Amino acid sequence: MVQMTWAGQLSPDEAAAVRSLVAAAAEADGRAPVGEHVLMTLSGEHLLARQADGQLGGYVNLDRDNDGRYVAELAVHPGHRRRGLGTELVTQLLQRAGEGDLRIWAHGDHPGGQAIGARLGFTRARDLWRMRMAFTGELPERALPDGLSLRAFVPGQDEAAVVEVNNKAFSWHPEQGGWTTADIELREAESWFDPAGFFLAVRDGRIVGFHWTKVHAARPDTGNQPIGEVYVVGVDPDAQGGGLGSVLTLAGLRHLRERGLPSVMLYVESDNTTAIRVYEKLGFAHWDSDVQYARSR
Repeated sequence: MVQMTWAGQLSPDEAAAVRSLVAAAAEADGRAPVGEHVLMTLSGEHLLARQADGQLGGYVNLDRDNDGRYVAELAVHPGHRRRGLGTELVTQLLQRAGEGDLRIWAHGDHPGGQAIGARLGFTRARDLWRMRMAFTGELPERALPDGLSLRAFVPGQDEAAVVEVNNKAFSWHPEQGGWTTADIELREAESWFDPAGFFLAVRDGRIVGFHWTKVHAARPDTGNQPIGEVYVVGVDPDAQGGGLGSVLTLAGLRHLRERGLPSVMLYVESDNTTAIRVYEKLGFAHWDSDVQYARSR
């Protein structure tokens, strides 16, 4: 017997159980079924599916994106799969969301998510590619545009300016475009944060672009090797068109290579063909996809 409970805020024990469930699913699948931001904030609403022995067998996070749509992420513990729990979680989610627009993430486009989506009338609405490149060759040189300099991020000083650039650069983006200084400070508290890998482009004392890199610990989907990430590259729209994005990208890639990492990854929308061509020229290739499924009406 499974007990389904919605919660507005998780207790410390519940939050720990959710993170443990997600870690178990990631170990089994090679990809975490719930995204980084959700795990860091655990905001929104939460559906907890507990087994008779009290163990957490399934979890749903329900929140809204910057466009006001409901967006959900869910996970089923590997020990409780193939029993209809995933379908029941989505059914409960549909009832909770009511008639509002609803999207559900399937990280890595897991076959189980595909099957549930098809069975319950969801359609593929958005593909977020992961691209990957091995550091096997030389990186091209790009000159810094006139009047600009690069420096490292300074914690406690640069958060607000980076947020301003980020939100202008990603005003169109349903997740990235609504950051606050708290979003940056959350990431500064993570073990992977390194200001030396957070590059800022400055003109006349004002930040006009940035490249934030990240290093992931070894994990199954990378052959148990660490991997770098082009975490976020943002350029103020007023500073675009002069090649600054390429300069910032390459500065971060060199930093990651100099750290001895064998490869690097990034996320890009599948329909952003201009960016994909740029990354392909650098040596990136499609790795896999995170997919948002939308409820059909």
